[in-house]
Amino acid sequence: MSKSPALPLLAQNLGATSAEIGLIGAISPIPGILVSSIAGAYSDRNGRQRILLYSLIIFATAPFGYLFVTAAWQLIIIRFYHGFATAVFMPVAMAAVADRFPSSVRGEKLGTYSSFTMVGRGIAPFLGGSLMFWFGFQSVYLTCGITAVIALGLFFLIPWGEPASVVRAKKFEGSMLSALSNVVKDRHIMITSSMEGVQYFAVGAFETFVPIYASTVGYNDFQIGIIVGLQVVSMLIAKPFMGRVSDREGRAPSIVIGLLVGAVAIALIPYVADFAILSLLSIGFGVTVATVTASTSALVCEIAGTSAHGSAIGVLSSVMDIGHSSGPLVTGALVGAVSFALGFGTAAVLLVVGAIVFALTVWRQMRKQKTVVKCEPTEHQD
Repeated sequence: MSKSPALPLLAQNLGATSAEIGLIGAISPIPGILVSSIAGAYSDRNGRQRILLYSLIIFATAPFGYLFVTAAWQLIIIRFYHGFATAVFMPVAMAAVADRFPSSVRGEKLGTYSSFTMVGRGIAPFLGGSLMFWFGFQSVYLTCGITAVIALGLFFLIPWGEPASVVRAKKFEGSMLSALSNVVKDRHIMITSSMEGVQYFAVGAFETFVPIYASTVGYNDFQIGIIVGLQVVSMLIAKPFMGRVSDREGRAPSIVIGLLVGAVAIALIPYVADFAILSLLSIGFGVTVATVTASTSALVCEIAGTSAHGSAIGVLSSVMDIGHSSGPLVTGALVGAVSFALGFGTAAVLLVVGAIVFALTVWRQMRKQKTVVKCEPTEHQD
């Protein structure tokens, strides 16, 4: 809710230009670039619990900073701080889920976990748009702060000391540096992570500039919240299903198809002003994001093996955040200098190029080997 749809509209209300709005939208993923891979490797070596607590403390404190914003530059500082919460929490929490399941169901389970996180993200644009419409921006960030404090309190109710009887991952015995080095050197992990980065370039463009575009064609905050919220809801519903599809039909086809169909959906947005069609494109784009991301996280875990889930997802998250950060930045520059059509069209082209690269490298190699991973025997010996 702190980002979609409130953030670009708040920045616009403070007098920010399109390029500045892009910068504000781009700044929060930057901590992910800096620390996600480190957080994942740390959790491989030292456990997941402590670092999840650190991230929840940031979640619980950052929203209250928005209440005192009077200039666009202040948003940059707050968004940067807030970005550390997601940067740490997401890869470590996903690794904790990946630890517990074999590859035959891992895509479905990671997709289900992501859908739980998107329950909040799905409610947020609708509730945020309504709160802005009726009560103003401060009500949005006060609500964010209260819910984040509740989440921090719930952390202490989790029985962390109880052993997980179905854990299928081994503690990494080497150094954090060696864990990260092994992951970064793996060509297939890095190319798969790049697909996540390309996908989130488009997501960043969508989240930041669909609200602005919808505003320019005459929709109010409540209607904008519905359009943006439908994308999140469609991801929420689709992700477990698409994860199950990738478990059965393969990760690579899901990634390629999702990227290509997503390119069509986002490319059409600036040519549409009708509310119903914009909503349908939002839904379609959300389903394609679910299709890609339900497969990428499971695939990098399987390539990395049983003792480096945190490192693999950490690197994936860092690359994702490069895309998520550059999406609003590049799109903002293009929208400000030329048009919405060029901004969204650039995201579409990158999705198509990503699909082609992935098909010619990882998918092609996987088809030659006639196997997705080689780590399953180790998992079943745990």
